[in-house]
Amino acid sequence: MTLFSQRPLLLSLACCLTLTACDDDRIHNICSQYPALCADLVDDGWCRYERSDVIRGRYYLQEEGTDRRKYDLMRGLERYLQCAEHSTNIEYKRAREQKSPRVEGMLAAGRQLEQLDAQTRGSRDPYLLLWHWTNTTSPEARASFLAQEGTPSLEEPELQLALGGIYAKSEPEKAIRLMHHALSLYREGDKVNSRILTALSTLYMGQKRFDQAYLWGKVSESFQESPEVSATRLGIYHAIGKEEQETLDDQAATIVDALRQGSYRTP
Repeated sequence: MTLFSQRPLLLSLACCLTLTACDDDRIHNICSQYPALCADLVDDGWCRYERSDVIRGRYYLQEEGTDRRKYDLMRGLERYLQCAEHSTNIEYKRAREQKSPRVEGMLAAGRQLEQLDAQTRGSRDPYLLLWHWTNTTSPEARASFLAQEGTPSLEEPELQLALGGIYAKSEPEKAIRLMHHALSLYREGDKVNSRILTALSTLYMGQKRFDQAYLWGKVSESFQESPEVSATRLGIYHAIGKEEQETLDDQAATIVDALRQGSYRTP
């Protein structure tokens, strides 16, 4: 395939990122030009978005072949399998001896995930190291990830969150610093991972720094679609007075604005 024949497809992949119709068009274009990327994933209305993510991940891996694209596809396959599990269990109960296209699609996705898992065990990409550490409890992957601490390769919010998680029990103050640093890496327009905010609130709670626990619980409420942790649920209103609470609410609003503008800096 020539560079010029790739350009229309790449342009269509870049358009209308938030529109379902445009997403359907992009996936249709990929499947039309590369049927093998889609053929084993039945399009029956189940797990539609997860299926699209897998197809898109396969396409980008085919085009670029990088370890990071392998990781993206592995995550997509994992989400697809999780989504498909419920519907395939129902089908197995109805017809254990006759596999449906949906079941076959799940099995194909599982086989590809196993292949990618085996192929990437020697990778030093930090995201893949996290994958192998969390999915196979590989001590080698954990050690290799930690060896990259303080290097540019870990200068991403998600990776700083993972690094902070390692130190949460043994060095909570260091974990707090890492979470603040993670937040400072966001730029305007980035989607803030609310887990960093709730982790900060929980870490401060463990340190009995109730004002900070409340503050970051309050900040997290602005970034959670369905709040899992909030200042209320933390049950810390009793630890601070009303006047201090109002001051902290104002501080939380300032932090929320800074995060959305990509201007938050580590205190």
